[in-house]
Amino acid sequence: MTKSEFEMRLGRQCAPTFLGLKVASLVAFHRQQEAASDTMLADYEPCLACHGVSVFRLVDETDRALVLFYRAAALDDVLRRPEAQRLLAQYGYRESDSLDRMLRRLRQRVTNGQGFPHEIGLFLGYPPHDVRGFIEHKGRGFLCCGPWKVYEDAEAARALFRQYADCTAEFCTRLAHGVPMAELLEAV
Repeated sequence: MTKSEFEMRLGRQCAPTFLGLKVASLVAFHRQQEAASDTMLADYEPCLACHGVSVFRLVDETDRALVLFYRAAALDDVLRRPEAQRLLAQYGYRESDSLDRMLRRLRQRVTNGQGFPHEIGLFLGYPPHDVRGFIEHKGRGFLCCGPWKVYEDAEAARALFRQYADCTAEFCTRLAHGVPMAELLEAV
């Protein structure tokens, strides 16, 4: 994987987070196919941190890594909302937990081998009512689908999906035209 391929991969999957529209994004790296991803990620972490984007490895195994890119203050705010707190409490998170402790709890739930924890949607900034709807309806009966399955307020969700898509297209176009990622991150 080249530097430009790595940047484009991050741009396609994280542009709304990098530009402050979304609290977090999740990226999976398959180490056999993307051998240089660990080195490149380590190289980019300081630049991302200087621009308010933190990196947390949810899964760090020999063959794969699952990495959460997030804006700490915004994510903490989203997770502190009452409806999010009620959902999180069902899965062993406590209201008094720090963001770091909640992330470690999420990592534990992702790696325990009992299926992917649906509360991860809250960590990705999905509306709590849609996360709850997904859990209650087992992923069926949704109103529309984009980055997540929508169970309430489809029109607002579609508008947000368009905003994410436009942001990603613009970010990736600028990367493709040679604008350095660090310069794109400075726009926030």
